[in-house]
Amino acid sequence: MSSSNFRYSIFAFLFISAPLAAQEEKILRSQLKDQTAVSLTVYANGRSMIRDRRKINFEKGQMTLELQDVSAQMRSETAQFRNISSPGDINVLEQNLEFDLLSPQKLLEKYLGKSVSVIRSHPTNGSDTSEPAEVLSVQDGVILKMKGRIETGMPGRISFSELPANLRSQPTLSLLVDSKKRGEQEVELNYLSDGLTWRADYIADLNSEENKINLTGLVTLTNESGTTFKNAQLQLMGGDIQTVEGSPRRMRKAQQNVMAFAATPEADSAPSRMQSEAFFEYHLYSLPRKTSILSNQTKQVVLLQAADVISRKEIVFAGGNSFPYGEENDFEFGQDQGTSSSVDDAELGTPIAGSVYLAFENDQKSRMGMPLPAGTVRVYKRDTLAASQFIGEDNIKHTAENERVRVRLGSSFDVTARRKKLSFKNIPAPANLRKTIRVVEYSNRVTLSNAKASEQNVIYRESIPGEGKIQQSSKEYSLLGKGNVEWKLTIPAKGKVSLDYTVRANLRN
Repeated sequence: MSSSNFRYSIFAFLFISAPLAAQEEKILRSQLKDQTAVSLTVYANGRSMIRDRRKINFEKGQMTLELQDVSAQMRSETAQFRNISSPGDINVLEQNLEFDLLSPQKLLEKYLGKSVSVIRSHPTNGSDTSEPAEVLSVQDGVILKMKGRIETGMPGRISFSELPANLRSQPTLSLLVDSKKRGEQEVELNYLSDGLTWRADYIADLNSEENKINLTGLVTLTNESGTTFKNAQLQLMGGDIQTVEGSPRRMRKAQQNVMAFAATPEADSAPSRMQSEAFFEYHLYSLPRKTSILSNQTKQVVLLQAADVISRKEIVFAGGNSFPYGEENDFEFGQDQGTSSSVDDAELGTPIAGSVYLAFENDQKSRMGMPLPAGTVRVYKRDTLAASQFIGEDNIKHTAENERVRVRLGSSFDVTARRKKLSFKNIPAPANLRKTIRVVEYSNRVTLSNAKASEQNVIYRESIPGEGKIQQSSKEYSLLGKGNVEWKLTIPAKGKVSLDYTVRANLRN
């Protein structure tokens, strides 16, 4: 090739490459104002599925598309970008998660080894003076080199010449795309994100007769994702969903641990109760209206409201193993081991704690019948002055329709129980089993006392050891399963009830 042809080829290459290089540097920015719809499904484990639709004016050819106002805790490996208007007209070549957000500290870090200006104000006349400085270090404070001297701390206001290109003022997903045509296109970005959590909170108002409740279920939603979701379609997934915890590169939180309750007015007069549907092995709860979820906001929406739900109070005494002593030599008539008391336990017996529960059936008959996500139930009751008093709270698991809900409120105060040993003896074991088992027979007495002015229904439970069986009981009982026995008793007002029973058990040697 001649030298003239070579120079021409180089010139033609540069002429053709110049617009291509400029084309590669073309940047198209999309902000929240471009959003046409947003919907999110929030899971109880802190994960959420976000679907973000936008209308964007594309140029033809290759460009960088910056999608701003996405979640700051996006899991970038889950991002899916697609063209809704004309599938196939936009190809994604690569994507980058810009997780360095603008802050004074980040700005100083980007200027490490570079020049800045230090501006000082005169203490009397207020005039400003500017002095150049080099940033030497920003670790554990700022170190500057100024006219041959080293300054630490912040000697004045620091002025920067420009904003670094790779430092973003807001969460941004950067895509290198190739558009086949020019014009407005509606696109959708789907991705998983951390930073959005929800829990269920229930308020139960117990009536004076203690047999019905008014139940309100609230969803408490916290948004620490670093972005705002305006007029979003909100869904909540109830159930334990498996996720794999890795170490993906995610955007850092713009702010942490900032929560302020701020109720968002309803957009319209549509019903506020969430609608439930079975979805795979979980339950999906959908809000029938759109709502805005601001960044760093905790808000509540109504999950359910049910009036006059049939309920009952349960006082349960769990005696544990009815044979707590070990060998025969450890047992002495009328003595309880392992307990201490200021009263004569040999005469009264060992105290057994009683737990108070509020129970109801999650079915249509009880005026319920909606799958209840796991959460905290707080129970209130009005006193004689009509003031609402808090009487206990408990966590419940995911509760399907037609299952029972039991909320432990605390310990029984006026209804008490004591268990006393009455007798103990060894029974000859069958000859072929004497080397492996020992047969014993013992009797207990349980005394239940009621200091209230009204009769009280209680449940007393015990575990029978060694494949034991009840030989005799002064009250009717039920077998709950292998070794578990239950008595349902009514204690009169200001009265007592005694329960005597005898157990025969096979104990292994």
